[in-house]
Parts: sequence; structure tokens; C-alpha cells
Amino acid sequence: MKAKNYILLLLGITLCSCEGDAIDTKRAERPLRLQAETGGLKTRASGSSWEKDDAIGVYMLQTGEPLSLSSPRRNVKYVTSGSPVFEPADRTEEITLPFDGSGVDFIGYYPYREDTDNLSYPVDLSDQSLQTGIDLMYSDNAKNFNSKNPNVQMQFAHQLSKVVLNIRQDEPANLNGLSVFITNAGIRATFDLVTGSLSVASERGDIQFKVNNDGTVAEAILLPETGLSEMELWFVAGDGSGAHKFSLANAIGIDSFEKSTRYVYNVLLLAGKATVVAENGITDWIDAPSVEVEADYTTEIPLLDKGSKEFPYTVAEVQAGKGKAGVWVKGYITGSFDGSINKFIPGSANAVSSNIALADSPDETDAAKMIPVQLSSSTKAVKDALNIPDNPDIINRAVIIKGTPANYFSVPGLREPKDYLFINE
Repeated sequence: MKAKNYILLLLGITLCSCEGDAIDTKRAERPLRLQAETGGLKTRASGSSWEKDDAIGVYMLQTGEPLSLSSPRRNVKYVTSGSPVFEPADRTEEITLPFDGSGVDFIGYYPYREDTDNLSYPVDLSDQSLQTGIDLMYSDNAKNFNSKNPNVQMQFAHQLSKVVLNIRQDEPANLNGLSVFITNAGIRATFDLVTGSLSVASERGDIQFKVNNDGTVAEAILLPETGLSEMELWFVAGDGSGAHKFSLANAIGIDSFEKSTRYVYNVLLLAGKATVVAENGITDWIDAPSVEVEADYTTEIPLLDKGSKEFPYTVAEVQAGKGKAGVWVKGYITGSFDGSINKFIPGSANAVSSNIALADSPDETDAAKMIPVQLSSSTKAVKDALNIPDNPDIINRAVIIKGTPANYFSVPGLREPKDYLFINE
């Protein structure tokens, strides 16, 4: 049987009055008090305890009415010092119960964000370094409370999925520097605070797991998935010695990622293959079946690692639209462009200092097979080293440059170079 994860939030709510009304002063002085209790199960990504400065967003709305921009209180921030008690981040924003005794409902979410004015919560899983910062939870069970019934119990549930990998090798080996990725995963989506529903992914791609210092544990919080057939797990050695991968389609018995569910894979990396035992749903997330899968060792260059210093993009790949901000590109310096892609200046004679031409071959003469690389004064060290007038001997040298693939001179190029490294070939 599946077990629900939840948090109980007990709200003692201040009563307010209109000018001239008689009030119970003892009750009126009672501050809004949020007390979080776990229902016997761990609920947060980091464990069962709240941490200092954890924050939730709370909405109050008229009973029976949907959450809307006209709801009485919207996105009020409550924080904790690390204890189960939450306090308003700003006392002037403290929620008060309607003095006329009318009923109200409560909706809440974690972690708090300011940018929910349109009642939607932006989900961005591209950075997995802080798991608690992306572990979206939601509560909409607290209904029909009033001044005579101020003790509110809110049940929070995970809205995303979690994957944990316990990694070891069959022989003693150093896993330091191991990189772990999942391919074709949902990166961004939108959560509707009105309906409590998650949109389909608006962007898909590779997500890098958070890996501990010795490379033995990797974890990621992911969007729920109805099918896993197009997704793979990659384990890339930090020393460049190779990689392991397996397709999630081969994990018989697990064909989707459900919300509120944690999937734990015990991974054994072998010289020729990786044996993966998948245990789904340990302790704090919903239980599910367990399966065993095997992954083959591969000497392929992982596509998900393209653009790294070890596996830089080629000039042709940049021209094909590959790469995002902060990737490495390899090429040969063949000359420069005088303000236009149609004015290629080969070699060092009459070269300009504002850019260089990069090609996949040191002997390339066709400008259509080159990309222009911007040399900006904002990165003086790069410009000082790569501009041809001051460094004529760099012609035909191989180099890798870290920058942003983008149009330059109206063609694919490389802008905002941040770093470089000459390669001896």
C-alpha cells in the first residue's frame, strides 16, 4: 500500500477588528503560529527536520472560492528558525482570520518564492546543487476555518520525483570527480497553485546529478515522467578513462517516474558493464516495485558532456546550432573578419584585434566553414592573448575557447569568451 507523505501545520490565527467593534483582547493578541509536524515519515529532501530560514508561502481564500488574484491574502512568507514553529517573515504581513466569523481556506507551498504573482510557480531543475531549494511541496487540504475554529492542519505532499544512486565499483577505485547525468529529462515546467497541477516540461535536456565528494552517492529531483524510453543514465569518470550508461527503458518494472516517489538505484560499476539494482521508494517517499538492470561500459564520448573542456564542440557543431552559454569550442585560428563575415582577412597581415576566425582545419580558407569569435574588452586577458595584431604567431594554432554560441556578424559565432587554452598537436 502506498503511504502518503505529509506535514501538519497548526495555525493559531490572530483575530482582528474594525474600528469601534468589541473584541476579545486576549484572542486578538494571539499571533499567527505555524507548527510543522511530520506524520511519522520523512518529508523534506534533507530529512525530517526543518532547517533555519526554511520558508513557505501561505494563501488565505474565502471558503468555497478558488484561489484567485482577489483572494484576501496571497503568498505570505512564513519562516522557521529550525524548530517546528513558523513565524511571519514580516509582522506587518501576518495573516489574520476574518473577524466576522466567515469561513476561509488555506493553500500553501514550499519552498517560498516571490515571483508567484500570476498564481503559478516556476519549476527549474537545471541546478541540483541544493536539493531542498527545488523540492516542491504543496498543500490544499485546509478547508472552512473561522475565528471559532482557528487550528488549521495543512498536509503537504511532494509534487516531483526523486532519484538516488548509491554507487560502487567491483574493485577498489577512486570515484572522485565522477559526473552523473540523466538525458532527455524535463528541466523546466510550471506548477499551477490554483489547481495543484504541473504542466508538461517546457524544456528538456540533460540534468547533472548532485554527487558527494567521494562519488558514491548521486541524487536528483526530477519532473514526473509518464515514459522513460528516451532517457539514459550516464556515469562519466573524472579521470577521462571512460563512462558507463544504461537506458531506463531496460529497467523492467519501472516505466515511469511518479510524483512523491523516490527511486533508489544501487549501482555497481564493472570493467565491462554496470550492474544496477533499482529500489524504488525508501523511507520518506512513496513505496513502489524494485527492479534490476544492467548497463554496458562504453568508450563513447557522452553527448551530454559535449561542450566541456575535455569534449569541446567543433566549429561545425557551433554552426549547426549546438551549445549553450559557457561551453568550450575547439578550432584553429585562421585569421579575422573586418566588420563582416564577407571580409575575411587570412593570416596575420592587416588583421583586426576585435575578433578571430576559427575553423576545424588549420588550412581552411573558406570563410563559410569558419566562425567569428568576439574578443571583448570586458575579458581583457582573453583579448590580450588571442588578438592577432599583438600575437601574430597564433595563426594556425589549435585552441579551445569557453564562450557563448550566438550570432555574430549575422552568422553563428562565439561571443563573450571567458577562458582559453592553446593545444599542442
